[in-house]
Amino acid sequence: MIGYELDLLNGNILEVLILNIRNLNFLAMVLFAFLASFSWPAEGQFPSMTDLTVASVKEEYGKWMVEFNWSDMDEYDRSVAHGDSTSGRTAIHTDALSLASSSDRSKAIKVSVITYSQSDPSHVNASSMAALANSTLTKSGVCQDISITERLIEGRKGVSASGQKCPTGEMVYVAVYPVLYHLDRPGGVLASDAMGLILSTYDPEVTERFLNSVKIIQIK
Repeated sequence: MIGYELDLLNGNILEVLILNIRNLNFLAMVLFAFLASFSWPAEGQFPSMTDLTVASVKEEYGKWMVEFNWSDMDEYDRSVAHGDSTSGRTAIHTDALSLASSSDRSKAIKVSVITYSQSDPSHVNASSMAALANSTLTKSGVCQDISITERLIEGRKGVSASGQKCPTGEMVYVAVYPVLYHLDRPGGVLASDAMGLILSTYDPEVTERFLNSVKIIQIK
C-alpha cells in the first residue's frame, strides 16, 4: 500500500513538473513573439547630441519673418540690410538677413527677399531663378564645379546651386524660390512677385537642415 502511494505521489510530482515545463515553454514563446514584434532603431538612427539640440528659430526683418531649424550649439550674429533698384517701370526692393557664425566668421547664411512692384511671369520662372543662382555664385567668388538643379523649397518649385570658391576650394550653396507676397498686406488682394534667395557657406548638413525647414512669411 505504501509503495502504491509513493508511486501515486511520484506520478503527481511528474505531472506537475510536466505542466510547469509546458507553462515555461508557453511563456518563452510569448516573450519571443513580443521581442520579434519590437522594432529596434537601425544602426545610425539613434538620436545624436546634434539632433537633440536643434530648435525652431524665428527672425524678423523688414516685412518678413524667417523661421528655420537651428542647433543651439552654433551661436550666430545677425545683421540686416535693405536695397532698392528699378527695372523699367518696376520697382525692386530687397530685404536681407545675414546670420554669421560667432565662432567662425567664414560661415554664414544670408536670406534675401526680392520684391517687385508689378507682377510678371518672367520674374520667378525657372530660367530667371537659375540665372539669379548662377550670378550669386559668381559674385561669391565661385569659379569651378558649379551645379544647378531643381528642388522644392516650402513646397514650391525652385532651384539650388553649389560650387567651389577659387582658390580656396570652399563650397558655396545657393537656393532660389518664389515667395508669397502681397503689395497691400499679408494675405491681401494685390498679389505681386517675390523671390527668396538663400546663400550659405556653412557645411552641407547645416545648409540642408536650413533649406528643409525654412519658411519666409510676410508680416507687414
